[in-house]
Amino acid sequence: MTVKAGTADSAERLRRAEEKAVARWRPGQRWYHPMIARTVITASKFVTRVMNRLDIEGREHLDAVRERSGRGLLTFSNHVSLFDDPLLTSNFVRMPYKNVRWVGADAINFFGTAPKAWLFTAGRAAPIVRGGGIDQPGMHLLRDRLLAGDWVHMFPEGGRTRNPEARMMPDFKGGTGWLIAQAKPLVLPFYHYGMQNILPVGSSRPRWGKRVRVVFGEPLDCNSEWIDDACLRRAGDKTDGPKLWDAIAAELYDMLAAMERRVHPNAA
Repeated sequence: MTVKAGTADSAERLRRAEEKAVARWRPGQRWYHPMIARTVITASKFVTRVMNRLDIEGREHLDAVRERSGRGLLTFSNHVSLFDDPLLTSNFVRMPYKNVRWVGADAINFFGTAPKAWLFTAGRAAPIVRGGGIDQPGMHLLRDRLLAGDWVHMFPEGGRTRNPEARMMPDFKGGTGWLIAQAKPLVLPFYHYGMQNILPVGSSRPRWGKRVRVVFGEPLDCNSEWIDDACLRRAGDKTDGPKLWDAIAAELYDMLAAMERRVHPNAA
């Protein structure tokens, strides 16, 4: 198959832009990071709670995993707007700064300029290159934070859904499965509906007077036994590598799909 020159040039420009975006990331806490994080959290709560209405169900499940004796916590959710994080996750944070979640964030959207990189590094975002595989600095950092007992949030769809009814994309990416296989954390799903009305695709300013519903599922202990069971159910045997990661991701998808059927107003 012949690749058109224009297509090849576009791909190369994107690759260079992604490399520059990741290079702007300077992990490591600075003295001013807690102040920036607190400002963003306050602004996010204003958007979701004052400008709009936020209904949270099952919050006791989140409270149950806050005291987890050094275990990492991985939350995951559907993804419908560019700022699902931090607008939603800020409502679940309890300061001090050490308790703020880490999050995988698209390298181009969140580290594409120096000011963005400065801001989102302070917000504990790690750049992820879509289609870049597991072996990239952002994924390694998120794994290490889980192993250290921190909270990491992921969007396993790998990007925002473009479904006109804000339904999930059909498959989850294997990267979240890799994190679970590596760190064996506690896992907590939540499903949300309504953010697509506050910040639709293409919109740069949040809207007023909308309602967002967030529902937490029950916590899951993704220990070695659970991982082996998931692999047997999905792959038919115990294995490692991408086959295992995809098996775990498929389990996560089924959890959230069941929640979508319960929460989405147009679910069959």
